[in-house]
Amino acid sequence: MTSGTVESTDLLKSRVYDACFRDIDAQAAQYQGYGQQYQQLSRGPFEGRCRFFTFGEDLAINFETANRALSVSALTPPGRYGACILLDESPPCALNAATVSHQDVVLCPERRILEGQTPEGLSMFCLDVSRELLPDDGSIVTVCMRTDPERSSQLRELVRAGLDASVALRLEHPAALRRFKSSLVDLLWLIAARPDVARDTRLDRKARAIRVFRRARDYIHNGLSDGISIVTLCREAGVSRRSLESVFRSVIGVSPASYIRVLQLNSVRRDLLSEACAGESIGAIAARYGVWHWSRFSRYYRLQFGELPSETRPRQSC
Repeated sequence: MTSGTVESTDLLKSRVYDACFRDIDAQAAQYQGYGQQYQQLSRGPFEGRCRFFTFGEDLAINFETANRALSVSALTPPGRYGACILLDESPPCALNAATVSHQDVVLCPERRILEGQTPEGLSMFCLDVSRELLPDDGSIVTVCMRTDPERSSQLRELVRAGLDASVALRLEHPAALRRFKSSLVDLLWLIAARPDVARDTRLDRKARAIRVFRRARDYIHNGLSDGISIVTLCREAGVSRRSLESVFRSVIGVSPASYIRVLQLNSVRRDLLSEACAGESIGAIAARYGVWHWSRFSRYYRLQFGELPSETRPRQSC
């Protein structure tokens, strides 16, 4: 469910969109083409905001906030490059098993996946850049995270200045718009080209952890309706119980068992909000995702979303 206002009634002219969300799926859907998926990890009603600025077909910038910790997954589409940077006031997040602070810039080229956890109080800029804007020199070929306090600060200031002037840049001064894009892309290239051997070495060591997490995560999502055994999950992922625990905590900050419970709760909530499941009982929906302890489920659900399952359904008519 969304609530919010578009800054201009004529989207085709201003291309500025601002909305608040109480539903994680609605917020994730704002990243069109990226297959963004969220699962709410921390407890309480969700509140988020997306403010999108489109500067033509080759550049879009999103300002995103969220008051709850989320498990996130995204795939950069072909022909695009993604870049993420936290605002100074945002807590750190974890992406691809690495801690990201406001001094870091995350770069994700086409057809690459980002997995991780965003914190309560997230405040982030996400850039969607056409490959055609970037130099074709192979400087950004894999997911990388650059620790560069000076240039990360410059990038935040450049983005803020561009957003403040977004309508004027798009409608009144095409030359200034081209210069803004050029400055932005050049700064991204300088950040990407700067070697960070220590960080890249750590990322190389964590590549296997990311692969293990994805295998386990996909098995959980595909087998939730059949019931998930941690022992079987370890076998499917090809690791020990201890290793599986370590992998999940390094990538999304919670244990495998906690993630399974979170996925059950989020899946039930999605069905309760779906018109297609309006005729099903709450018990039948919960059982479909492996829930068998009703009172415990109700308690967990209320802690997670700030309301009982029976209180979720009326929102469909809002």
